[in-house]
Amino acid sequence: MKAELTPYEVEILANYRFVVSEPEKNVQIDFRPFTDEVAMGAYLERFKEGLKAPDTKTAASVFMKRHAFLAALFLYSMSAFNKKLDVSPDNIILADAIKDGLWLPEFYLKSKSAEVCPPGKRGAWRSEAVRHLFADNLIPVMDAISKSSKISKMILWENVAVYIFWLYEKILSASEDQEVRMRAAEDFSFLVESAPGKLFGRYQKNPLARFYHKPTDQEENDTFTRTRQTCCYSYKLKEKGGYCKTCPRTWC
Repeated sequence: MKAELTPYEVEILANYRFVVSEPEKNVQIDFRPFTDEVAMGAYLERFKEGLKAPDTKTAASVFMKRHAFLAALFLYSMSAFNKKLDVSPDNIILADAIKDGLWLPEFYLKSKSAEVCPPGKRGAWRSEAVRHLFADNLIPVMDAISKSSKISKMILWENVAVYIFWLYEKILSASEDQEVRMRAAEDFSFLVESAPGKLFGRYQKNPLARFYHKPTDQEENDTFTRTRQTCCYSYKLKEKGGYCKTCPRTWC
């Protein structure tokens, strides 16, 4: 069954750069070319200049970190609203924007109609939703980025993983709705533990599972942190400077 997002749901998803108004023509970018190696390579060269990145790999990593917000808004809708958005590349327009060295794109869906989870069939429905997000969108984009910039897919996968962990561990776990908290906990367990590799594309094993481990206690600032396994290169953006708090380079 199809249903439109409610005004409340739209307001919530706006926190993850979802927009309902079509972007101005001068900032519109059709998303489909981002799944093509040549088109992605050409965009990354222009993107690198606008971002003032020192190399294409840094630009590629930043692109994937920002694109990971699409995973966040999709999974939020799936877990909190039981609605599966259409994030096929042909349905997405990006609102492109680089300001003060930061790229903060917004996501516009041509069709905002969502598929509602049918009663009693959430397991199969969730598996198809996860497959759609990764196999139809994230994997083709990762392939194009990796081939055009020669960046490791390990970095790209972890760029996505950290936002998924943040969404479930920090945001959805704090929901005031107990039903949402319980459903989100089940979905998170599925994503990082039991989801088969085939839902993520051409994988035999779950690619998110390798990055998931319990956060460690940082005594100096009384927090729990999950150190990354890869460096995302953000430290190379001189205007921002420094390493991420979870960067593995800080432990060298």
